[in-house]
Amino acid sequence: MIYVVLNLVMAAFAVGLAFYIDHRSAENVNNPLTTMCVYLAVSCAAIALMLWSTFYASDRMPLMFFRLGLIAATVYSLDFCIYCILFPSYNRPTVVKTVKWGLVLVSVWFVFTQVTGITVTEFLGLSVDSKPLFKGQLTNYFPVTWFEVFRTLLLIGLPVLSVLIMILRAENRDDRLNMQKSLLNVLALVAGWISFWVIKQACGRVPMFSSLIFVAVAVIQVLLSYNSHQNFLYDFKYVVGVFVTFISCYLIPATVVGIFFPRLWPEFALSHFIFFLEIGVVIVVCITISYQISKFLARKQYFRSFQYAEVFEEQLSKLDYAEDPEKIVHDMQNIFIHNLGLSQMHVFVESENILKTIYEQNGSPELTLDIKNAVFDAMLNQNRMVVLKSQVDNGHLFERNKHELLKLFADTSSEAIILLAEGRRIVGLITLGQKAGGNIYADYDFNTFTKFYSYFFVFGYYMRNISNQAIVGTVNREIRMSSQIITSIQENMDPIKNPKYDTGYIMEHAHNIGGEFVDLIRLSDSRHIFVLGDLSGKGISASMSMVIIKSIIRTFLQETRDFKLLVEKVNSFIRYNLPKGTFFEGVFALLDFNDDTMYYINCGVPALFLYTKSYNNVIEIQGEGRVLGFAKDIGKLIKVKKVKLNPGDVIVTCTDGLIDSKSLRGETYGKERIQRSITENTSYMANVMARTIYNSAADFLAKELDDDVSILVIKRLANKN
Repeated sequence: MIYVVLNLVMAAFAVGLAFYIDHRSAENVNNPLTTMCVYLAVSCAAIALMLWSTFYASDRMPLMFFRLGLIAATVYSLDFCIYCILFPSYNRPTVVKTVKWGLVLVSVWFVFTQVTGITVTEFLGLSVDSKPLFKGQLTNYFPVTWFEVFRTLLLIGLPVLSVLIMILRAENRDDRLNMQKSLLNVLALVAGWISFWVIKQACGRVPMFSSLIFVAVAVIQVLLSYNSHQNFLYDFKYVVGVFVTFISCYLIPATVVGIFFPRLWPEFALSHFIFFLEIGVVIVVCITISYQISKFLARKQYFRSFQYAEVFEEQLSKLDYAEDPEKIVHDMQNIFIHNLGLSQMHVFVESENILKTIYEQNGSPELTLDIKNAVFDAMLNQNRMVVLKSQVDNGHLFERNKHELLKLFADTSSEAIILLAEGRRIVGLITLGQKAGGNIYADYDFNTFTKFYSYFFVFGYYMRNISNQAIVGTVNREIRMSSQIITSIQENMDPIKNPKYDTGYIMEHAHNIGGEFVDLIRLSDSRHIFVLGDLSGKGISASMSMVIIKSIIRTFLQETRDFKLLVEKVNSFIRYNLPKGTFFEGVFALLDFNDDTMYYINCGVPALFLYTKSYNNVIEIQGEGRVLGFAKDIGKLIKVKKVKLNPGDVIVTCTDGLIDSKSLRGETYGKERIQRSITENTSYMANVMARTIYNSAADFLAKELDDDVSILVIKRLANKN
């Protein structure tokens, strides 16, 4: 029964592997490896049923299950051959499918006409009875059966032919990655043959091991699956680096401990404490030396692990935007060079619908790209801000724009591109050259760049709007930036179009530019988010932080629709990515039109008013709030509240610039005057209400504002259902 269980375990493993491969496949295509796993599972299950029926069922059932397993194994072998011949394509032409199923029919004929019986015993294992290939006297000279020929053909003949074709096709393509994968697939087949041989040798001692023959097939399948997801070129220097690191940091320290252990063992009989103390000292010394060696080697290009994300993030977070712009670009290039060994990096920024390179340091001519390139439009449509050349070569995501993408890579001499965009508005582009040792960008690089995309956006936005003297200029830069930022905010709002609601807002900056903003974001026809915020600081620094936060909120909404988690992610971004001392004071709210409920999180907004028509009264509903950017873990400190909006109700929120403003006599405008202004103007539309509230404050102050003022009004219309 143990062999029945083992084969069932193998079948379950094959099914699990099929799910794993399907889950790892980023593209919505039929991965042939998944189908191969299914046939492997059927083969193992059939062998398990054959063994079970040998002891508990009729004499015919074992043969029936064996034939079923043999047919499934034949289909697997044919799929393996097709996989190799057409590699790396997943497409299966009709001719190939027709030939495959024609051969399957031939195998069915063979199984039911040439395999006459099987024998399963603990002393002989699994033996197959088959008709001889030749008849008459030739049988004496060639005692070969049909089953032996069939088995040799499936295990050696067809696989060898298919891998030879695969290697020849790989040599005719300028694709190092697929050439490496082809060689790894050959090694997978060789490993399978070795496994077959080991099992055959083991059958000499334990004959029933012959029933575990599909373990060798499983070895092939596991290695094929592993190879399909390998996107890292194992060049000679890297392999040598790994070998030296292993010898220096692991093998030698372990050997030293092994040498000292028997020498110190006599101490154990005299004193347990002395023994453990001495061997402990040896272990600590070896670990310390190993750690120091590994740190030293990690600084060397070919001894460094390609798992660089942690160091990469640490270095990105330490970029000092107070430095000279050229130094910032230089520091960013050094970060990429240190972690990936880049040959070159280009930074493009948008100017008048053209992407221009900035701060070329290698003497190459300035490059320009058309911002209306169909490639960029395709990336925005698919919401993929990072594209690797290896993905385009081997994938199907950008099949329609493959030619244009490859041309872009060729024109920029790059292997990876990172598009920097705020919504559908392109800010800039980063192109990355070839990695160290001629290696390609892999899935690990893609995931790392995607994870840290916010850092790149901050860098690109800064270079476009602050540091690029050729684009922004040096005269009256703040005034120019003021109009750019205000236009950016207004253009990227999603106005509420629900007939039951009316919205209005006003943003007035005391000194042309500031860190306050209002944003409306559409989630669906029935849900809308609004944000009112005030970033600490003044002038251009606050405005840059404001627009970055506005864009990051929209980026995070593409990753999660969890309202509270959104605020937590924004808090973390402010704390770890924006300049030290930057804080956010405001409110996040989600409006559900289905039940007219507003869910909100107070992030330190000074005033959030609700006018209820039924009571003709204005009340404060903001409660206690937490400013973002202070606490490391804000999730425990914030709460989601909700309020029901009835026809005629009005929500008004504003920043502290309105509340705390003082008149010439030193009198504060205060909340009571705002509440009174709301009550007196509820008959107006939302935009008029916002302007009227602001004008009443301006009339009271009788002077220019000392601080920025932002007001948002959301009105539930009384005559709409």
